[in-house]
Amino acid sequence: MTAYIFKRVLAVIPILIFVGIATFSLVHIAPGDAANIMAGDYAGPDDVKLIRAELGLDKPVTTQFWEWAGRTLRGDLGKSIYSGRTVAELVGQRLEPTIALTIVGGTLAVLLGIPMGVFAAWRAGSRWDRGIQIFAALGISVPGFWLGFILILAFAVYLRWFPVIGYVSVTEDLFGWLKSITLPVSLLAISGSSVIIRMTRGSILEVLREDYIRTARAKGLANKPVLFRHALRAGAIPIITVIGTLAGALITGVVVTETVFTIPGLGRLVAETVQNRDFPVVQSMLMLLASFYVFINLMVDLAYVFFDPRVRL
Repeated sequence: MTAYIFKRVLAVIPILIFVGIATFSLVHIAPGDAANIMAGDYAGPDDVKLIRAELGLDKPVTTQFWEWAGRTLRGDLGKSIYSGRTVAELVGQRLEPTIALTIVGGTLAVLLGIPMGVFAAWRAGSRWDRGIQIFAALGISVPGFWLGFILILAFAVYLRWFPVIGYVSVTEDLFGWLKSITLPVSLLAISGSSVIIRMTRGSILEVLREDYIRTARAKGLANKPVLFRHALRAGAIPIITVIGTLAGALITGVVVTETVFTIPGLGRLVAETVQNRDFPVVQSMLMLLASFYVFINLMVDLAYVFFDPRVRL
């Protein structure tokens, strides 16, 4: 078990190196010149040349990469071209809304998705099963921005239960915070739980058809032990995998959600910096988000150890 964990942690290092190279290359091959953007429309060639020297863009690409990698490892994520503020400052300012939406939305997706998927598998072919499958199919197929507009129109415009846009910090007003995140969290929870429902139902149904489940039932084992002690545990690996994938997908979903509901989070920061071609911020944000995704997948791999004894071998 210890050897497996060590190997998985060690395997993350080359992945992060590849992610760093890909992020750096992606930003540098994108159209547009950071020096020209920073200098403005009325700057002369000498001004642009001076800015390129200050940004280090006049150096060889390999030198730029190693200098950027060294600064990143030291925690220096660079500065914004437009505002002049550090990336760490921008991230710190936008971090709370994104963490709130991701944690609450992801938790609700898991708490809704797994029980509904298990229940649908247990009552396969029933009206409940068909209703849950319809809910999951709609949650997966309906675009996030369209579902967000429906939620705003129904609960914010017509019923006026929740604010249309904006975010209230939890430190300012707890009740206002709950109201401000209800609709965006609902959007994330519906989309996320739909994916988990489909995977959980399929995984549990496959296990319930196994011979050892039939044997357990033939020996008179009650339904609950069969479902929770045997079927759910045996079918947990695909469910854990899709939850890990969902955690990465939440990052993409947060970009759409924060844009629709005008929430000043990291997702909206990424959208704004890409639109403004703020290359230092885009580069650092892509690296941070990709590293988060790699970390989540590492946690999923380590979770396999506790559900499948064969992994420990």
